[in-house]
Amino acid sequence: MLPSAIIRLFTAGALLAGAITLQSTAHAGGVVPCSNCADPRSAAIQSGIGLTVVVDPDQRRLNAYNVEYDRELRRYRAVPTAVPPEVTAMFNRVLALPHGHLGSGTQFVPQAFGRGTVVPVHPDDPQWANGITFPEGLKGLNAYDVVTSANYRTRLELEIGRAFSGATSQHAAWNSLATTISSVVLSWVSKLFGVDTVTYVITWRDGSSTRLVISPDSVDRARYVSGESVDADGNRIPDGAASHQETGQGYSGGYQFSSDDGYQSWLDAAHLYGVGIEINPGLAPLGPICRWNGRTLHCQVPR
Repeated sequence: MLPSAIIRLFTAGALLAGAITLQSTAHAGGVVPCSNCADPRSAAIQSGIGLTVVVDPDQRRLNAYNVEYDRELRRYRAVPTAVPPEVTAMFNRVLALPHGHLGSGTQFVPQAFGRGTVVPVHPDDPQWANGITFPEGLKGLNAYDVVTSANYRTRLELEIGRAFSGATSQHAAWNSLATTISSVVLSWVSKLFGVDTVTYVITWRDGSSTRLVISPDSVDRARYVSGESVDADGNRIPDGAASHQETGQGYSGGYQFSSDDGYQSWLDAAHLYGVGIEINPGLAPLGPICRWNGRTLHCQVPR
């Protein structure tokens, strides 16, 4: 074989091997942050084959593509695809947090909670009125249910997290990407505006309240805030904070209840979290009186 033919054969083989290697090392598509992105299509191609979303919070743009490898042309191409409305709404909602509205025209007054934003939520608000769609199966709960049931608490954390991150579409692939997108955008908001967390204050139908907090590293789960649950009568509900060395003292004082059921629910929560209960026949029948002795919370209750 002539030397030139050998060179041509070697070159063709190298090109073919290169194409095979390029296809095998290209990873699945995903989320590509690109600030002030001049060419989102090219940015998507760098991610490899699959559904890819280019996130540009600076220009408030989401660009989605299905990245494919064209065997004939031996190159990748990015085909534009639509972003589900749930993901678009989440993107706008998170970007709007520092500016005092929820991305749907709904106004609210941001309140200080560390370096975060506090957003009021009610189960019966119209869809998107509070920035999220409240989980239908959890609308009938109250703060005592959340405090005393690990199952309800976990469901609430996960479903509010899904609602916040926009992972509520009918497509599993988009739901997975939505979680990453919301984390990227909340991190950007945190860095630029100092909004490190988003706290949802849920006021239940009975008037009791629960706090859940979302942070950039856990956007898919709105974590229960211990020590912040309040019942319909304004009493702090005992939870893990009541038996904690650094927070238990905050439960000292007198409690009053408007119903026997509310009183019993408070006692059930106190027993569950290890609060010392002592029956005192001479105590006025309003509710327990709790004192912190430096180590534990101790409550006297009327007979």
